[in-house]
Amino acid sequence: MISSSVLAARDILSESNLSNAIISQLGSCRELEQANEAVILDAQEVAKILASWKASIDRQSTRLVKYVTSNLSDLPGGCLYNRLDEPLWRRAARICEVFRNPDVSKNAGRLDTHKLQGNILACLEREAPFTLALGWGQPKRAAGGLKTLGHYADLAEMYAIARLAIIVRAVTRLAERPIQLTILTGGSRFFEAFFTRPELTVTYDEQRQQIADALCGPGIINFHPYSALVGDGSSSAVVDERVGRFEAALATVDDSITTAKFGAILLNIDWDHVFAQDPRARYQRPHGIDMPRSLQEWLLGANADDRNRLIRAAIVGLITPKHQSAWLETFENEEVLEDALSFVQAVAWESTRKYIALHLMDADDEASTVLIAQGVNALRLTVHEKRDHREMPALFTLGQKGGNLLSQHVMAVVNRNEIIFESFAELRSRDVVRVCIEDAEIGNGDQNSLFQWLGDARQPLCFIERATGDAASLIARAGEMG
Repeated sequence: MISSSVLAARDILSESNLSNAIISQLGSCRELEQANEAVILDAQEVAKILASWKASIDRQSTRLVKYVTSNLSDLPGGCLYNRLDEPLWRRAARICEVFRNPDVSKNAGRLDTHKLQGNILACLEREAPFTLALGWGQPKRAAGGLKTLGHYADLAEMYAIARLAIIVRAVTRLAERPIQLTILTGGSRFFEAFFTRPELTVTYDEQRQQIADALCGPGIINFHPYSALVGDGSSSAVVDERVGRFEAALATVDDSITTAKFGAILLNIDWDHVFAQDPRARYQRPHGIDMPRSLQEWLLGANADDRNRLIRAAIVGLITPKHQSAWLETFENEEVLEDALSFVQAVAWESTRKYIALHLMDADDEASTVLIAQGVNALRLTVHEKRDHREMPALFTLGQKGGNLLSQHVMAVVNRNEIIFESFAELRSRDVVRVCIEDAEIGNGDQNSLFQWLGDARQPLCFIERATGDAASLIARAGEMG
């Protein structure tokens, strides 16, 4: 059997701070209501925010290029790079310096610069278009309102895409040729573990593509589903020729690995799919596990708030069993909650095993590697540090303060001085106001404007701290915040 030490050389999951926060400070989360006060942005204000962020991308990429050029000129020959007296080798070293910037990469100080320089040089020497390749992103998961207040792309996604745009623009200038970024999305890759609704995955990726096109122009950052590369383009990445590999990997996952990742996977499953109120929209028998009849009957009469409370109670009760009694005392149907706890635990345990197996079977065949194998002139990037691949830059998609967080797990809070990324349960400790997009159907909104999907879904764009000023102006400046 493979022990948990196999995964010690790499991070395999963006683990938020939420699980620890529930254990240490948030308690049972029984009362978790949305902030009632809201600021509404119209299409004109969104357009002004977009213009400000586009200008910020230009400024920050220019600063990054200047930093790289200055930094490389101060390095002694042969210290970090080879053959700096040759133009193409020096150009490769300059691009490498982008990723050695501690504001760009989590592993900036640990990069194997000689190997990375060689990989970049190989890309520059080929006539084919030079592509940066990154596997990243699934739709937001609400987790009963613990993580987010909707599933669609919001300001956190826009911030992450803007940071990637800065990198692409800086590399383009240093390479002296067009550069693209291909993002392989993960909704289908991990379907067997998370049950992410296929239609939601498509919608979320389309939204992120709209944001990228608005910030960079079409064709610079391109989103593609991972399953389209390795299989038949279906909702699952485990197609016929991969079934054997998946089952072999699953057989190696022991209880110690599963226990270590259980809490994180518990918060990542698309529980809205598993607990859909309409049985026709519900994912039936996850991992072959039957939903108890008491739950099925209860869901028929439950509204969205009831359903979210049940999901929240089950998640919190499994993360901190000491809070189960508090939920059982206050939940209207003790049998339903007890059955939900057992059902969610069984599903999440199998989901954890399958997530790890999916990762292990593709450990040396990740999305960016698939592109390279298909003949794409690609440089591999990652969002999770791989200490057994020190030549791969691991990007801060949400900046240094965002650490190992990814946008799909958090929402943004903006104040005068910074932009903060937290789950909804965490940010509710702040004195915040929702920022929403005007609904095109009931206001003067433009159905084609950026983020109109949030207005239609009544999902916040972000939050601002109360009494910090005009929301649109604050958010317009947030594109400069690290």
